[in-house]
Amino acid sequence: MAKDYEDKMEDMLEKEEMESSEVEVEVQDETDMEHLAGVIKSEMDDAKDFIHQVGAERAESTEYYLGEQPQAQSSMQSEFVSTDVRDSILFMLPSIMRTFFGTKKIVEFVPHGPEDIPVAEQQTNYINYIIQEKNPGFQVLYDAFKDALVRKSGFVKVFWDDSITASTSEYTDLDPVSYQALVLDPNVEVVKESVTMETITQVDPLSGEEVTQEIPAKYDVTIRRVKAKDQVCIESIPPEEVLISRNARDLESASYVAHRMIKSVSDLVAMGYDQDEIEQYATQSSSAVDPEAYDEIEARNPFDNMVYPDRNDTGAKEVLYVEHYLFYDFDGDGIDERIRVCTAGEGVNVLNVEQWDDLPIAMFCPDPEPHTAIGSCPADYLKPIQAAKSQIMRDTLDSLGHSIFPRMAVVEGQVNIDDVLNTDIGQPIRVRAPGMVQPFTVPFAGKEAFPVLGYLDEAKENRTGVSKASAGLNADALQSSTSAAVSATMSGAQGRIEIICRHFAEGGLKQLFKTTNNLIIKHQNAQDVFRLEGQFIPVDPRYWESDKDMVVNVAISKSSDEEKFGILAQLAGKQEQIMQTLGPNNPLVSMQQYSNTLTRMIELAGFKDANSFINTQVPPMPPAPPEQQQPDAATMLAQAEAMKAQNQAQKAIIDAETDRMKIIMDDDRNRDETEAQIRLKAAELTAKYGAQVNIAEINAIMERDRENIRQTAKDQAQGLFTGNGNQTI
Repeated sequence: MAKDYEDKMEDMLEKEEMESSEVEVEVQDETDMEHLAGVIKSEMDDAKDFIHQVGAERAESTEYYLGEQPQAQSSMQSEFVSTDVRDSILFMLPSIMRTFFGTKKIVEFVPHGPEDIPVAEQQTNYINYIIQEKNPGFQVLYDAFKDALVRKSGFVKVFWDDSITASTSEYTDLDPVSYQALVLDPNVEVVKESVTMETITQVDPLSGEEVTQEIPAKYDVTIRRVKAKDQVCIESIPPEEVLISRNARDLESASYVAHRMIKSVSDLVAMGYDQDEIEQYATQSSSAVDPEAYDEIEARNPFDNMVYPDRNDTGAKEVLYVEHYLFYDFDGDGIDERIRVCTAGEGVNVLNVEQWDDLPIAMFCPDPEPHTAIGSCPADYLKPIQAAKSQIMRDTLDSLGHSIFPRMAVVEGQVNIDDVLNTDIGQPIRVRAPGMVQPFTVPFAGKEAFPVLGYLDEAKENRTGVSKASAGLNADALQSSTSAAVSATMSGAQGRIEIICRHFAEGGLKQLFKTTNNLIIKHQNAQDVFRLEGQFIPVDPRYWESDKDMVVNVAISKSSDEEKFGILAQLAGKQEQIMQTLGPNNPLVSMQQYSNTLTRMIELAGFKDANSFINTQVPPMPPAPPEQQQPDAATMLAQAEAMKAQNQAQKAIIDAETDRMKIIMDDDRNRDETEAQIRLKAAELTAKYGAQVNIAEINAIMERDRENIRQTAKDQAQGLFTGNGNQTI
């Protein structure tokens, strides 16, 4: 493994020499590897000792949560255990989960400028999709929050999973086309196949002879499909698996952080390690577990006796696999940078060393202690109260038992002892003489303990904010209280939960989403398509920025959901009134803002998909046509006068044309009458004197005169129209 490390360092040196870098990197030799292993060993031993001390408190808190502590001091005493730790934490969890998952977008990325708004919105939608849909985000964060509330801190690991998965499938009676489509898949490896041939006879087009040949007809094939996951994965990890340096002030800047886990040989081979190398570190399952983590593991799972099946197959054998993240001068420039060192087995057997960018572990702490990595949790504050209440209730029950079943004084030999010891109701006690059995009357003293229990309940409420009034468990708790008192009670309970949510948001959630974003930008080398609000959106993370700011949408408010719904209903009414008065294109409220209001109301009503009811994305409204300016009175009068003059001119034209046509028609009628008279006169002359009259010549003379008259009338009409100054024919 040291040789591989030396080769990697040589490649880095050659690359820096090609870039004319002034920093000289020396190849790490075996001595450097031994020095690195020594550093890791020292850091790990100190961190294990520190976490083991914290682990003892975690194990005790887990037992208190499960109702197994405090135990009775005597077998003769009542075994009652108060469950204040569990009751308070189970009350907090629904409010915390609703705070973060009450909105679709847990975290939003902030754009750097107006031109960056679409990319920031795309990042927000895609990263939330990765956390909540591609991964079981709700369950992972629920586990981490519960660990934090009970065991001081919860941890979520985010990593790029490039491990491979192998599956075997059998197919029968595949046709040749389906077979080719199957085996051409680059992830498919044919393990076994059989072919059924079919004989066919064809006619050769050249020779015309029949040719018989065999072709594949059916395939029976067994394949092995090997595929890399290639996706971001998040998982909640048990607190005892994380090691932190003793003097760390926070997880991100800690000089040493490690994640120790139990992996099978098969898991490590799927991650890319050599099987022969891994097998030499494999042990039986029970011996692979770190003994210092026994207490926490057994406390969390009381039925786990730390005995595992003794399997002989190599793949099932387990290995203690540790990922160490520490600051170390990896390249010899005198400045420590974060590196990841992977080791296997009980010793520091280095498998891989590489530089690392972001710590892949996010920590959630409900009550961080300044200048300390691991703080406190509600269970720490409730354990003394649970112990005191348990003891008081045991004493109260014991007192009640002594009152109901008092001790008896008996005269030896004069009383049947079995009858005395029988506590069944109505059973007789046989005695030889009267007065042989005398009870010791013990008064019940439990009522004096009730004020103490009330004081302890009040102390619990002050420490956690969880009370009967805020939980709504007692109908009489808020009776005869003013609205201001009720509001103050609810606000006080919410304040404790709000500060816990703020710590979770600013601590673990930002780190979780930031690391997820960086991993996607670094490793995803292809475009992806995801479903958003009923539409399939293409996204290419290779063009994103990794240093974008983030805002956690913590749904914290002093108002209840009913109050929020009422306020939104009033707002929707105001928006409708504005749009009815000023129109949909008014400068105050847009259709998209109105849709956002309705969407939020639907979500508060408990419906997840608002697209089933309304369109959450409203297309932009087309711009309204510009309004024409109304002319003033003088302009309108001038336009009316001009229109009147135009109408008069058009009327003059029509009148002139009418007069012209009337003149022509009168002339035609007079000429027809004259022509008729001429023909009649000519007929009379012919009949009377026998003279021949040339009618055609007379008609020609009359037609010439007719054309002169028509032209004269036309010229007169044209002169009349031109004189009005409008237009000419």
